[in-house]
Amino acid sequence: MKKNFADLHIHTNASDGKSNPEEVVRQASEAGLAAISIADHDSVNGIEGALEVSKKYGVEVVPGIELSSELKETEVHMLGYLIDWHDKQFLDLLHIIQGIRMWRAGAMVTKLNNLGINIAFEEVLAEARTGSIGRPHIVRVMLKHGYVKTWDEAFERYLQIGRPAHVGKYEMSPVEAIQTIRSIGGIPVLAHPVFSNIDDKLPELIKEGLRGIEVYHIKHDPTVSKHYHKLARKYGLLITGGSDSHGPEEPIGSVGVPYEYVERLKAEHKHL
Repeated sequence: MKKNFADLHIHTNASDGKSNPEEVVRQASEAGLAAISIADHDSVNGIEGALEVSKKYGVEVVPGIELSSELKETEVHMLGYLIDWHDKQFLDLLHIIQGIRMWRAGAMVTKLNNLGINIAFEEVLAEARTGSIGRPHIVRVMLKHGYVKTWDEAFERYLQIGRPAHVGKYEMSPVEAIQTIRSIGGIPVLAHPVFSNIDDKLPELIKEGLRGIEVYHIKHDPTVSKHYHKLARKYGLLITGGSDSHGPEEPIGSVGVPYEYVERLKAEHKHL
């Protein structure tokens, strides 16, 4: 990856990534990236650490977040770029969401236990450490014990919406996620749209303030990326992309966009 590229979707151990913020920035530098965005799930705790070492490694860090929402039992994740991560009201909201995440993880472990998958909640807590606890931490424990062979198997058989061990998250609609991001000065971008499959809802979300779409993603094949690139052009949306890296399985920089897309985000941000 050349120096004029950016990976705008990276997770640290402040949520469900395996690397701490400095390690993430170092890995981005080694990959030759010009910029990255720390976009942890419902957490901003990885941003400060990444910013502190950004000059040391020569990598620009764009403050971000990934908020979870649902629309008629469909998960819709919303990325927020160039957010004010110090906003007190926003931090209070995240504190509430973190509490619900903790309860939810325990409830899912209980459901799994009832299905004969004997993992302990303490193991999940140890996997999450101080990060924003979520299903990936549960999956890692399931994998360690051999209850599933792959990440996808765990979600498809047990943990995604409609499966026997699924438990709902903090109730937030995509519109509420957009409004929340805009309330802290951020730019709302629809994350990995191939998963949510809500193309027909884009005009409505755009009216509510959606400003971009993640065209390039590690789970988007060229045909999917081409489709969302056309939609972005059709609706005048900003284009972003990233590896959605949580660890070595999705290497930082394996998916990226030209740095000019970062400049477009900044230009948009000036007019908010």
